[in-house]
Amino acid sequence: MFREKLKQHWIEYSLIGVWFCNCVIAGFIAVQEVWIPRMDAGGDSYTHIRSTPFDGTVMPITYIPDWTKTENQDKTKRFEDIAISEYLPLPTYDSSTLIKDLNNTTKISTILHYTYTVPYMGSYRFNYKEHDGSHLWVDIRAPIGTPILSIANWVVTRTVEADATGNKFVVIRHDDVPVNGKKVSLYSSYLHLSQITVTEWTKIMKWEMLGRVGNTGISTAPHLHFQIDTAEAPFHPYWPFTSADSRTAGLGFFESINAWLGRDNALKYTIHPMEFVNKHLWGVVTSSIVSQNQSNNTPATVISETLTDDALMREREIMLGAYQSSDVKTCEKKRFSDVKEATAFWKSLYKLVDENCLFQKDGIFNMKESVTKREVLISIMDYYKIEPATGTSHFLDVSIDDPLQGYVVVLYRQWIVDGNYLVPGKIMSKAEVIDMIVKIGWIPKNPSQIRIYSDTQTLHPYYESIQAYWFAMKARSGRIYPDTIMNRGAFVQILSTLAKIQK
Repeated sequence: MFREKLKQHWIEYSLIGVWFCNCVIAGFIAVQEVWIPRMDAGGDSYTHIRSTPFDGTVMPITYIPDWTKTENQDKTKRFEDIAISEYLPLPTYDSSTLIKDLNNTTKISTILHYTYTVPYMGSYRFNYKEHDGSHLWVDIRAPIGTPILSIANWVVTRTVEADATGNKFVVIRHDDVPVNGKKVSLYSSYLHLSQITVTEWTKIMKWEMLGRVGNTGISTAPHLHFQIDTAEAPFHPYWPFTSADSRTAGLGFFESINAWLGRDNALKYTIHPMEFVNKHLWGVVTSSIVSQNQSNNTPATVISETLTDDALMREREIMLGAYQSSDVKTCEKKRFSDVKEATAFWKSLYKLVDENCLFQKDGIFNMKESVTKREVLISIMDYYKIEPATGTSHFLDVSIDDPLQGYVVVLYRQWIVDGNYLVPGKIMSKAEVIDMIVKIGWIPKNPSQIRIYSDTQTLHPYYESIQAYWFAMKARSGRIYPDTIMNRGAFVQILSTLAKIQK
């Protein structure tokens, strides 16, 4: 009898154990297949914070290396390892151009295919065709550490340091965006980051750096995963199928995308990210979004075999136009105790102070003090009446609350300054100051091949700028001493002479 009861209890306990194990397994599956993906992707949050009004877009990445040079194709190279001269503006995304010349017989094809490795709604067959799979984002290749910018004014809704796959990403919300005749909210997502530089619950403008390109998560090479979801998507960044869907179909991750798994949901809950960016690059466009099956003709940076100086000048002029000030800037008429009255220098200095708002400082002027990069950049932009922009630059040595931020944001957009470090306290040479004046002021090249100054050789790094500046100044031949340290008094004389010539 005892043995029969023991056997009966053993069976009951076994059944309870099996039932408990099944519950645990079911719970694990539920967590893995439902809760974790949605926890990692996240839903809408911070609905009480609205982003600044939508006023157009910018590219998520500004520069990519010249991929035609083999050394730049090295996956281990970081952004700062590649010389600034090796970078090119991010080329225009155009679906029709991507499928041409798949053998990369031209420089344009090579750069495009290395930049946009997988297109929107493409596949991992690497044929560069849209609507060949359920890849609902665009992959943009760039070196690790490349700055990533928010495409529009936004509210950070999610920052994830590592999801279930180790992916580091940011999700941001853009409010009141015109799409197909309506104003809606959109969510842009930036995945595979190496660093996140923003925090949740933050409202900042476009051009703000939100992180850096990485190789985290499911990724075989450094790149930016860039997608845009609609507000109707159940979570952000949206994903069109689960692991269970793939297993049911007997497919792996890449095979699922190639087989169009979840294609209908991908088209329902996302929009073409690069078409949206291209459409609004130069301002808000209220007409319908371009069809996902056709390319658009929105102006953007197009890489040609040879980009002429005139073309670069036009692009810079168009871009800088948005930052020109239409208002007359009011200035304080500063006066300095160490500047003698009624002298030639006194007249030159106060003309710049009163008319161009330069040298707005108190106390003494100290004309023999060396000028720093900070003072030079701010003074030249103020001279040309170029207003600082909103936003934060990517320079690691310029603090967020530094007034210099607005100035270098403009200069960075104009390709005048670049790199990870600005070094604002750097003492400037005469040649470096002239180079900044020429670049910021669009002073045209010297049409003559004659070398004006005997002490400036053609191999000097600022030779072209020196030639352009002194030709514009109608200078005579002689010596310029380009590598001498520029002091504040000499800086005033240069700007004052420039003002007279330009009038």
